[in-house]
Amino acid sequence: MLSHEENELLTRVEGDAPMGRMMRRYWLPAALSEEVGERDGTPVRVRLLGEDLVLFRDSDGRLGLIEAACPHRLASLALGRNEECGLRCVYHGWKFDVTGACTEMPTEPETFGFRERIRLTSYPVHEAGGLVWAYMGPAGGAPPPPDYDWMRLPPEQRVIAKIGERTNYLQAVEGAIDSSHSWFLHRGATNDWKKRTEISADLSPRLEAEDTDYGFRYAAIRRPNANPEREKYVRVTLFVVPTTAFIPRPLERDKNAHVQITAPLDDNNTMFYGVFFSQDGSPVDHDAWRENVRARRGVDLDEHYFSRNHIGNWWNQDRAAMKNGSWIGIEGFPHQDMACQESMGPIVDRTREHLGTSDIAIIRMRRRMLEAVTRFQRGEPLIGHEKHIPLERLRSEQLIVPIDRPWQSVGAYAGEYAHA
Repeated sequence: MLSHEENELLTRVEGDAPMGRMMRRYWLPAALSEEVGERDGTPVRVRLLGEDLVLFRDSDGRLGLIEAACPHRLASLALGRNEECGLRCVYHGWKFDVTGACTEMPTEPETFGFRERIRLTSYPVHEAGGLVWAYMGPAGGAPPPPDYDWMRLPPEQRVIAKIGERTNYLQAVEGAIDSSHSWFLHRGATNDWKKRTEISADLSPRLEAEDTDYGFRYAAIRRPNANPEREKYVRVTLFVVPTTAFIPRPLERDKNAHVQITAPLDDNNTMFYGVFFSQDGSPVDHDAWRENVRARRGVDLDEHYFSRNHIGNWWNQDRAAMKNGSWIGIEGFPHQDMACQESMGPIVDRTREHLGTSDIAIIRMRRRMLEAVTRFQRGEPLIGHEKHIPLERLRSEQLIVPIDRPWQSVGAYAGEYAHA
């Protein structure tokens, strides 16, 4: 159970909130690369950490992430004309480049020098892995951009599902790292779930966790159905501060692996980026995957990527389906998580919770995030910034191993153990 003060410290990200100011020191996903694939294309509205921004690709292919309001009369630049290496406000023609500099001010005499004194807030961006990443912290203080193994794959070997969630980021992160819920909430929803339940019927895993330089990792350890005296079933999940979770890779090595990244839009809204990537070099069918997880913009999602399932229609829960094989009556496993998380309210009151042994990972994540933001407030190095971490070697994994084998040999830098 958290105190009210701890809950506020963990969840608030807007304005001068310490958590939001800390998160600005990390790279966060701002959009899918495909949203800004076209030079001089349609500007994309972006909201991150309570700020309204505009992302655009200029005539030379450069990306710019600038504040949304034109400094003249505050009309939105998302309405602007993207042309000739700049974004032009349609109201009075003021034009800005990717750095936020005003390059044209047709309504004012050039001799006044007014144009040179106007500049928009602009944030550095980095395009990699099918995502546009943003750094919103102090100038010159950006850490190296993320470099996970899936980001090095060709586009045909990965697909990203982007889905907005009407809840605080912390509820989304908690769902991503919670191994015990998947035996219930996602029952029957994925082939990997069916495989896991064939291996183990243990609904009460033993959880063990340890801190790492990047955040923490934990193991959910279950008794397998076969050879429980000699073997154990281990699922290792990784959490990278501030909002990335490595979901245990499927048992079949030809299946797609999964990483979840959460981007806080503001205190009450979050963007989920689910990255699915091939483990064996085979291509991933983008359309099929997005249909499978119900992440098709204009079909399952509105134009802003938010689910058409919401509290107003009770997440389109199908009670008849629940009587005929569906556990929750909601299609698409991300939507199943989101229904539960949104049902808690925008920011859950964690002083009312009753946590158990299955919540060790939740408790550890909150502790690490409280430690992270406290270190930030004291001016100490941030978690993940103190030393070089080979992010490309991070692994989540699930394996059946000898009962005396340390769970730490599964996942993380598991390549060093070569499945010994």
